[in-house]
Amino acid sequence: MKKTGIIVALDDMDEMEGVALAQQLSGKGLLFKGNDILDSDMGLGIIPLLNQHGGVMADPKLYDIPKTVANRTKKFAKYGPVLLTVHASGGIPMMQAAVANCGNTMILGVTVLTSFSSEECILNFGNPPSAEVLKLARDAALAGAHGIVCSPEELAFLRKFPELKNLIRVTPGIRPKWHLDPNDDQARIATPAYAVRNGADYIVIGRPITMAKDPIEAAYKTIEEVKAAMAELEEEEEKTKGRR
Repeated sequence: MKKTGIIVALDDMDEMEGVALAQQLSGKGLLFKGNDILDSDMGLGIIPLLNQHGGVMADPKLYDIPKTVANRTKKFAKYGPVLLTVHASGGIPMMQAAVANCGNTMILGVTVLTSFSSEECILNFGNPPSAEVLKLARDAALAGAHGIVCSPEELAFLRKFPELKNLIRVTPGIRPKWHLDPNDDQARIATPAYAVRNGADYIVIGRPITMAKDPIEAAYKTIEEVKAAMAELEEEEEKTKGRR
């Protein structure tokens, strides 16, 4: 059965806090997402430090002309992140430029941001989220990207399209069942169990961990929640096989 990995978003931490948290979670099989933390004094040099404790999803969401994206991808790839994001809306040639210059790093096409509601998506793209995500995912596949970033709400829908089967699915907007925040600015969210059930390869969790009173305890609780969801799904699949 496909396993679902956890990516801890360090976006609310400075470089020292981010590295310290990664050190404490080292060896747990986690990846660490860097966005604004990559603009710290350490710059991209923080990537090798975080890699020592699991791996890095570099999340600059590159968006520019193909030549510029090619150059920036080379710079990121030199530091060895596992995953690197570009905006899928930048077009197929732009994503192809990233793929051609990524080395051993995998390129993810960001589809529709999880902060967009359905109404905002229609206003900005002229399509509801599912239609726009499908369009951008198909572009990512045609460009040879390794995967996409989409909200958990689109996971089940995307499984209907065989041309997308090889794309890694990375899903932000994940909120553990023990975490409720009425001020959350994410519009399209789901629990880890929902994402596991619907085929997420990685789930991205930030503030429920990084803003918790005890981030380490919050991370462990999240790991256990994901493990339980995978075990439940595996049990169901075994029962289904037994009935055949």
